[in-house]
Amino acid sequence: MTENYSVLSPEVLQSFDNRSIAQKNARLIKQLLDFDKIIIAGLAKSHCVAWTIDDLLIDIKLRDINLAKKVYLLQDCTSPVVVPGIVDYTEQADAAFNRFAHAGMKLVTSY
Repeated sequence: MTENYSVLSPEVLQSFDNRSIAQKNARLIKQLLDFDKIIIAGLAKSHCVAWTIDDLLIDIKLRDINLAKKVYLLQDCTSPVVVPGIVDYTEQADAAFNRFAHAGMKLVTSY
């Protein structure tokens, strides 16, 4: 009934008539936040990865902003959507990751 760009929450939670059609995965979020470190990589940095991190950050802010310090974003193991000559989301992806870093998450590389 709804599309998930984030692995933690569907984009739409309610139908046009305000009926609940989906919910965020609170159990997975809790499980992730129980770990000492959370390492995130994947495709696409500008879309699915960014929306997943955004959803995680929402819950972190509700619980304890210091939890952001345990999140590591592998910059060289993710990339934005780029279709040469048509669209390039690099700037938006970098802005999102800078916002995550400003919240306390760590931008790292795999090497």
